[in-house]
Amino acid sequence: MPEAAFTSPNPALQPYEPTAKKPWNAQRVAHLYRRIGFGATYQDVQQGLSMHPSDLVDTLLDTAAALPPPPPPEPIDWSNWTSSDYAGNQMLAEEHRRYMRHRWLSEMLDEGVRAKMAYFWLNHFVTKIYLVGCNAYTWKYHDLLQRMALGNFRDFVVEMGKNPAMLVFLNGNVNEAGDPNENYARELMELFTLGEGNGYTQTDVVEMARATTGWRAFFSECTPHYFDPAKHDAGVKTILGATGSFNFDEAHLLIFQQRPQQVAHFIAAKLYRHLVAQTPDPAVVAALADTFRAHDWEVLPLLKQLLKSEHFFEEQFFHIQIKSPTELIIGLMKACGVRASEHAEPQWWDDISFWLDKLGQPLFDPPNVAGWPGHRAWINESTLANRWKFVALLLTLIVKNDQVRHNLRYLAQSLTHNSKDPEIITRALIEFFCGIPLDDLHFAAALDAFKDGIPEGYYADGSWNLDWDEAPYQILQLLHYLVRQPEFQLL
Repeated sequence: MPEAAFTSPNPALQPYEPTAKKPWNAQRVAHLYRRIGFGATYQDVQQGLSMHPSDLVDTLLDTAAALPPPPPPEPIDWSNWTSSDYAGNQMLAEEHRRYMRHRWLSEMLDEGVRAKMAYFWLNHFVTKIYLVGCNAYTWKYHDLLQRMALGNFRDFVVEMGKNPAMLVFLNGNVNEAGDPNENYARELMELFTLGEGNGYTQTDVVEMARATTGWRAFFSECTPHYFDPAKHDAGVKTILGATGSFNFDEAHLLIFQQRPQQVAHFIAAKLYRHLVAQTPDPAVVAALADTFRAHDWEVLPLLKQLLKSEHFFEEQFFHIQIKSPTELIIGLMKACGVRASEHAEPQWWDDISFWLDKLGQPLFDPPNVAGWPGHRAWINESTLANRWKFVALLLTLIVKNDQVRHNLRYLAQSLTHNSKDPEIITRALIEFFCGIPLDDLHFAAALDAFKDGIPEGYYADGSWNLDWDEAPYQILQLLHYLVRQPEFQLL
């Protein structure tokens, strides 16, 4: 549909146009990158400032949507291996799981937008890697999350239901005529499409389970999943008020045909919470839901309408979400100019995977079918201390790389026009890394952290500058202080 279709009668969803009171500035560019991706480099922000806000949103989303499917594992493609290919070699099976974690983290760092949306859907269509038990199944799940992250939600739901990882995780692989298993049918309506108790009954769950019988996947053998007509219940069912001999696809499509308002509102509200704020604006969500239905369940138009809107760029929505562990770690790496394809080493990803596990967000392994609850659930006395500890370890790790140290120096020079004033440099780095100014007391402490180790006389006589060998390590000292501040924990 044409761009004009994004026009909404809701003033909040009118496209944002910069004004003197609401300028297009580095703060708003960074806000967009934080929410739709994992943050921005200095170069990202500068490029964004040179574009109209709507053009930047189009560029980010269209580029992500046009990415090719994820390439198969390398150097050996094990994406279709069965259990016999492993021949009981559990160390090799674990090495392939390690590869998947590395790939996932690399995609988050380098791809940004598509990986962030796939990350959102991973917490919507939940599976658990060790319960699935088959690497080939989890790889197909990962591939599906990436391919469909910005595609058609209705098609995504249908394909996800047949995905072997989902078949195993929600017992669809043992759902057969005469002995239906309701697990998948219940979560399909409760968690994936409608929301708990929203427009369906227990009878609908039972009948949906009958309609989705017949798909088989054997995680112990890890052989390809398939449909067995002999296991399918071909009888008449009544689902959401419609009666017929519905098969798997038809039963899924019934949800969108019979309950379009509920589906559209449920997904629009969930995306709003992910991208804007934990308490959705009812009028904005209603308008987004209308767009979702009008565009035949395509995710991209909904995202564009929201991310281009006056509403999205209101300052009240800046820095109000608590970073997940993944957003915390990948976002800091992104801000430091780290690229997986250029700088990252395998041991980095091993360490990061371990830290994420200790912080409560092991990759491919949400706690249950409802996923990570997020936001305030990420922080308590234990996890906050560990966030400080592991981010400090991350900084120590990445600063060993020559290019990363160069990136930090270049960042400070670019932000301040190569200033020699430590106060100007500290303020600029705080604004870049935190997005929120610190109060006077904490700014003074941050300045002390930056200046520490250099005799005051060198600052006073102007002989110190950012070309000194110590400068990247001074920025590191500042970051060690900043990551312990509440402002740094916010997205």
